[in-house]
Amino acid sequence: MRNSIVYKNNVLRNIILFSIVLLLLFLTVSRGITVGTDYPAYNGYFYSTKDELKVQYIENGYILLNSFAQSLNIFIIIPMCEFIISFFGMYSLAKVNNCNDFSFISMYILTYTYMQSFNALRQFIAIGFITFGCTFLFSNRKFKLFWFVIFILLAYEFHSSSLIMLIIPILMKIRVTNVKVLLAGILTSFLFISKLGLKIIQPLIMMNDHYAIKYSDQASFLISAGNKGIVQFLPVIIQFILFYLFLTISKKNQNSSYVVNQVKYNFVLSGYLFFLMFYSVGGNGVMDRIQMFFFIFCIMANCYFIDNVAGTSSEIRYLYQVSVILFWIVYCLLRLIINNADVVPYVFN
Repeated sequence: MRNSIVYKNNVLRNIILFSIVLLLLFLTVSRGITVGTDYPAYNGYFYSTKDELKVQYIENGYILLNSFAQSLNIFIIIPMCEFIISFFGMYSLAKVNNCNDFSFISMYILTYTYMQSFNALRQFIAIGFITFGCTFLFSNRKFKLFWFVIFILLAYEFHSSSLIMLIIPILMKIRVTNVKVLLAGILTSFLFISKLGLKIIQPLIMMNDHYAIKYSDQASFLISAGNKGIVQFLPVIIQFILFYLFLTISKKNQNSSYVVNQVKYNFVLSGYLFFLMFYSVGGNGVMDRIQMFFFIFCIMANCYFIDNVAGTSSEIRYLYQVSVILFWIVYCLLRLIINNADVVPYVFN
């Protein structure tokens, strides 16, 4: 497609991109309440009072948005705002990090991020604010760290776990190498298979008063390993392999954009490495939610894998790019087949 007339024509390319975004927005707001695991609950929140929501530990930002939708008696305002804020927040950060538009939208869908946004509405709104706030870190404005923190605090008003993303500036200082990815892959696999990762994280989760109180009647959510087994872990291993190969192939080309955009590559690749290492805790509910904040790094890193892989052999580059694309297509289709996140069957409201 990159060599087609449509792609090279700016007007046609923008029309296609705009049409895809509109379609995604339409599917978001038009879905029935049975589409998604959390969507029925959010529909129930729409008919709840502020006090009832506070008792359920719903954050003030969402309560305010819910009250606005209630005042107009239009529930779809909530999923519409969720999509607009989350998508354009992530898109803005991807653009700052030089991700191709088509690659971004493709990976936004194929990594299952879009389908996951049908659930966890509050968290995806928070993700939108966090990712937009991250764009200030790459600007030349004064007080850029101040504005980043402001957007983290804004995200906190929609999801209290957002404060963990204050670590993001550190990611810009971490240089990821193929050796580090290899060691991280081995460590993650060991912690997952031995269940040692879960044993380490369980007491730390229980020490957090917010989670301990909020999920006091759902102890399994706090301490269980979810439903991830060896088969579900296989895509994680493949991602580590593709990650390692990207850095190994690109390392051979000293003129690669990795050297030119060192800070951006550090940011994207270290964030992706964090994302993958979260799998070491075996699908624990709390850690899965925290991992969702790093979805954007999975998207951006795989955009790099497709567009920025460097090497002396065009055949090797092409083979690698096709491998990445095919992996994510199969990954997305399999998750749809097993109906992950309960998005199948899709029904209109």
